Amino acid sequence: MDLILFILVLGINILIHEYAHFYFARKAGILCHEFAIGMGPAIYQKKKGETLYAVRAIPLGGYVAMAGETVSEFVRVGQNVGIKLDEDGFVSQIILTNESGYDFIGKVESFDLYGKDNAELFIELNISGTVSKYPVRRDADYILTPKKKLQLAPAERSYENKTIWQRFLVVFAGPASNFLLAFFILFILAFFIGKPTNKNVVGSVDENMIGNKLVEGDTITSINGNKVETWDEIGREIYKNKNTSMIVTKNDGETFELDLLVVFQGLGFTNMYQSDELIVGEVFGRSKDLQKGDKINGILLADKKKSTDPYVTVNTWEELINYLSEDGIKEKKNVYMEITREDKTLPITYENISGKTLAKLDSPYVGYSAGIGELSEFNILYPLYYPFQKLGSDIKQMFNTIVLLFNPVSGVGVKDLAGPVGIFSMVSNARKQGFISFMTFFAFLSINVGFLNLLPIPALDGGRLAFLAYEGITKKKVNKNVENAFITITFILLLILMIFVTYQDIIRLFIK
Repeated sequence: MDLILFILVLGINILIHEYAHFYFARKAGILCHEFAIGMGPAIYQKKKGETLYAVRAIPLGGYVAMAGETVSEFVRVGQNVGIKLDEDGFVSQIILTNESGYDFIGKVESFDLYGKDNAELFIELNISGTVSKYPVRRDADYILTPKKKLQLAPAERSYENKTIWQRFLVVFAGPASNFLLAFFILFILAFFIGKPTNKNVVGSVDENMIGNKLVEGDTITSINGNKVETWDEIGREIYKNKNTSMIVTKNDGETFELDLLVVFQGLGFTNMYQSDELIVGEVFGRSKDLQKGDKINGILLADKKKSTDPYVTVNTWEELINYLSEDGIKEKKNVYMEITREDKTLPITYENISGKTLAKLDSPYVGYSAGIGELSEFNILYPLYYPFQKLGSDIKQMFNTIVLLFNPVSGVGVKDLAGPVGIFSMVSNARKQGFISFMTFFAFLSINVGFLNLLPIPALDGGRLAFLAYEGITKKKVNKNVENAFITITFILLLILMIFVTYQDIIRLFIK
């Protein structure tokens, strides 16, 4: 099920992105040789009209092969080519393979297969010493191999000869479609999730965490003896608690202890829920050497630990939380930890994510979950602005993440990015949390795809938009060979990055 959802989520994002490119390219009259979903060898393909539609084996990415995007010279002067004529005497096929099937074969003397300003297309062949000129159809085919042909692309069907505005629409349509998909998902979700009321009333519960202690509709009147009247106040009291449990009082006077899940975002693990011992629960992020069930004996956050530096002994979660509340967590530090695993004492070392970095991502160094959600109510106006709010916050988060990647002191690097394996894991986790969580993640992923494609990297849509901006300002086109070289180089670098990130995903998920 998770694999199917993973392919479905990525596939829909890719399909909508590439179809938007395809739609505006066709609308501009650009010849589209192929519309492909996925990369690598084709597992299904069908020619319809002048476009080959293909589904390829690797469900990552896709493309629309448009005429004029790259430098393609199939015919050269002095080359031997075959031609096939239609009933009107026009060349319908230019045969570049040694296979038979041509009407004439000869050495190319001259040709114009581009036809700028609607000039007629022609090819001159020297056939046994006689030079003959043949008119060429504007929809003629190159026969590259016995099983592969490619339609000739005259100037008026070429991407490079369209106006800047037409080319802008073709390129920008891809990322824009991902934003529109996310907006549509969030718009629909707004009707289901409702507008948060900020009341001190429980709207949802996680039965795996709190059992029957709280149910939907319960009103919380105090936490640890402190009166609360709004959901914001409940959140502040939970955070101020700085422990793994708190005392909750309801409006009927019932008072009980409620266990909390503590998420150490900067360190990459959670507590073992409902355990007073310092036992590690779930492990995530950089702490790949830690394992679920490890007992924490001591910890030290420092730039570098000397052999004589002692660990800070922590006996309770409260002591660990208080240690992490010091100013030291604001900066990037190394985490030195002594743990017990299967009766063996082991040292663990890795790098934390600093409090400053997490703050820029609107995430606390230490977070808490009580297993309860805020009450929401239907509001007819909420869907009109909620999608804009969520789009804005997600784009801001993406922007801040990119900035942190290029900040050498942030502590965030490419090793923290998620590739295909990481996305699969996130899809799986979102599915387990329910339909709303899954669809919210779907929208978030769509925003990510749109945002990343707008980065000014030549192999991405943002790079092509940068080339168009240069052309618009200077009134000069970027040299096609230079543009293709930049695109090829950055594509290779992105492929290397993808392989590295995927390797890191595998390390995080499977090597524990």
